[in-house]
Amino acid sequence: MTSVIDPKLPSGGGHTDAGVGPDTPVQASDTDIRLDTDRPPIQPPTVPFDVEDAASVAAVPDTVPERLYMTGWRLYALTFALCLSLFLSTLETTIVSTSLVSITDALGGFNERDWVVTSYLLTYTGFLVIYAKFSDVLGRKPMLLLAVGLFTVFSIVCGSISSLLQLIIFRAFQGMGASGIYAMVTVMNPEMVPSSQWGTYVAITSVVFVLSSVLGPVLGGVINGHDHSSWRWVFLLNAPTGAIATGLIAFLLPNHFPYKATDATARSRWHDKFTLKSIARLDLIGAFLLLASSILLVFGFEEAGARYPWGSAAVLSTLIIGAILFVAFVVWEKIVAHERFFQDPVFPLRLMKDRKFVGMTLVALLTGPPFMTVLINLPQRFQAVSGSTPFQAGIHLLPLLLSSPLATTVAGQLVSKGNVPPFYMLLAGASLQLLGLGLASSAGVGDDRMMYGFEVIMGFSFGMTLIMLIIYVPFVVDRADMAVGISSITQIRVLGGTIGLAISATVLNHALSSRLPAILSPSQIQEISDSVLFIAKLPEAQRDAVRLAYNEAFNEQFRVMLYFSAVVWLASLLLWERKMKTARDIAGY
Repeated sequence: MTSVIDPKLPSGGGHTDAGVGPDTPVQASDTDIRLDTDRPPIQPPTVPFDVEDAASVAAVPDTVPERLYMTGWRLYALTFALCLSLFLSTLETTIVSTSLVSITDALGGFNERDWVVTSYLLTYTGFLVIYAKFSDVLGRKPMLLLAVGLFTVFSIVCGSISSLLQLIIFRAFQGMGASGIYAMVTVMNPEMVPSSQWGTYVAITSVVFVLSSVLGPVLGGVINGHDHSSWRWVFLLNAPTGAIATGLIAFLLPNHFPYKATDATARSRWHDKFTLKSIARLDLIGAFLLLASSILLVFGFEEAGARYPWGSAAVLSTLIIGAILFVAFVVWEKIVAHERFFQDPVFPLRLMKDRKFVGMTLVALLTGPPFMTVLINLPQRFQAVSGSTPFQAGIHLLPLLLSSPLATTVAGQLVSKGNVPPFYMLLAGASLQLLGLGLASSAGVGDDRMMYGFEVIMGFSFGMTLIMLIIYVPFVVDRADMAVGISSITQIRVLGGTIGLAISATVLNHALSSRLPAILSPSQIQEISDSVLFIAKLPEAQRDAVRLAYNEAFNEQFRVMLYFSAVVWLASLLLWERKMKTARDIAGY
């Protein structure tokens, strides 16, 4: 790779072989080191710039600042703090689902109960890339502290409110903090250790994410099993744990992380980067366009087929406006990338010129629907088809819960220590995804034990695929784009999951609406739509017919997700290379 002095390098990183780090003293200004674009590319031994340019370049170090890796007790304590923060923020996406009845019993507004979940997801999805990019300019530690602080403070506020409207509003602010936690933990995890340990630490993050996602409904049911006022502890329990995480991060994470201290940064404070010059570099217009488009698109897909029909004005208008704003975001990012602008683009469009990054984006987008559909709808299948209680349904999900983190650990170790090219692991995960969903889509009413085996296959597929999407980023992008690369892959996966849930809900509703009216009365259908536990109260003949109808409807869901998995397999082929890279090829990261 040819070294290039780039006046717009983000302060959080640089190219793999040359660049300027965030804390490196540079005596020349940005304009001093900007190369004349009318001149030909630099080719040694010629010197195609004048004396002033040469003097500026001489002031720039030849290499980026040396990486700072955590070791010993500091590494363990920070890993605990990051995982604790991630566990709490991810838990909040699902734990509230089993608390909605208690919340609306206490505050009223039963018809608006879904907004308690939706408002959190809107901001949770919209801020991922923004946090990551801003951390390149302002530093990892300030943005992580901001995220954990927002989440903790607004958790306390959510547990102290007196109306459902207040809860909906403050849940959105809580989601802003949770989004930052997810983004920063995902970005910082591989930065804390050498590349040989990436597999282990990314696997730890994946285990925490899966555990919190699945345990949320179970813990919510336990907390709300006492009385109607205990729902407040769903939020208030985040206060002491959030304070512990904040303290550990504030005192143990170096201000100049992820780089070693230089003479200029040894005594710097974490807030020293909040200068007018740094803030001016933030692409605020791009951040607004990305946030607005993400929120509108997520809202449109969340509500389509649920609160509003797909063809309703509410759904169509939000999707169309969201798409227009996304196009505007792309256009603006192209404009602001020009050298006459001093802002750092939120998303460098040059990444989309890379075939492998496009392949990763497609894999992330198309893995989201099957992953979220299985995670959210499989427990519902056990309740509706097998007659399980919510707690039992959570237990039935254990094969998926245990196999997924096991797969992430094994796959991560094979790549980072076994030197296996990640392409083969990604392709294996995509193949298992096809197999698992294909088998699950053919399950019968009494096939619970067989479903456990299908869960193991799907768990391995999702675990291998999701961890490879994170590990693969440094194989594809330069170090300067690591944070944005990881967060954008994550954000597109979350968006894909939202789209998948909307599609799967539409498939399920359509399948049931064509079957249930021949079996049940309208009042019985309404009872079941409020709670599938009502199925157990039906006469035996009706109960068996309804469970068969639900089984066929859930199978249709999985068959639709099977199409997504087929395209995932094809998209993964975009990452093929004649000479496959291994972890040894990126030791410089």
